[in-house]
Amino acid sequence: MRMRLLLPLALLSVVATTSAEPRLAEELEQLRINTAYIIDKGELEMDIVPSYFDYDDARHRGVEVELEYAVSDRLMVEVEVPYHWRENLDGKGNVEVGAKWQLTQSDAFAAAFNVGVELPAGSERPDIASDLWGVELTLPLSFRFPDSQMSLHIEPGVEWEEHEGFEEQMLNIAVEHRPGDSILTLQLGSNITREEDDVEAYLAPAFELAAAGSPFQFGMALPIGLTSESANWGVLFDLEIEF
Repeated sequence: MRMRLLLPLALLSVVATTSAEPRLAEELEQLRINTAYIIDKGELEMDIVPSYFDYDDARHRGVEVELEYAVSDRLMVEVEVPYHWRENLDGKGNVEVGAKWQLTQSDAFAAAFNVGVELPAGSERPDIASDLWGVELTLPLSFRFPDSQMSLHIEPGVEWEEHEGFEEQMLNIAVEHRPGDSILTLQLGSNITREEDDVEAYLAPAFELAAAGSPFQFGMALPIGLTSESANWGVLFDLEIEF
């Protein structure tokens, strides 16, 4: 079973910007939601994402380091390395390598195809890592409404796992209000993950700080579980560094 926590939902951001066109985020890191955009060609970006989730009978802590590089104006590659702490067990999770290909982009609409390949960990460790191959396929769609300074991101997807087939379906949705000349960004979204008869879903208000001209951004989310399979609550941080 894939051990990545998929976070659904909402982002309330405080972002320092100038009157110039705001940067189009390729991923809402606090929420693990991909958009249809990619970073600029030749740009390298690193994200450090610590997390904590409180379940009725367990506490899950983790940190993920993600590196992204734009090979061209349409192709971005990435690698993710997670580390998990459980009640009496800790260790490195499944490394994932992936790529996002932007199919089209205009002022109002963008679409991309995203694939992530989860590598076998070498040993089976419940709630930490799997020794099976996994593949995640998603189709991020992004809509922009300049007159109202709104954006809508929709990311449907499926996950395939060795010996299990396509066992997981997911749907991420986020609505974003990001005035180009304001320091305030508001986002509201949802993420639903279904595996067999289990459904995991969260609401996650969050914020993000970004100084104009700075290569650093900082964000924080507070996901709230909506189903019995979800954690009761959690906290997620994101430190983003652009090179």
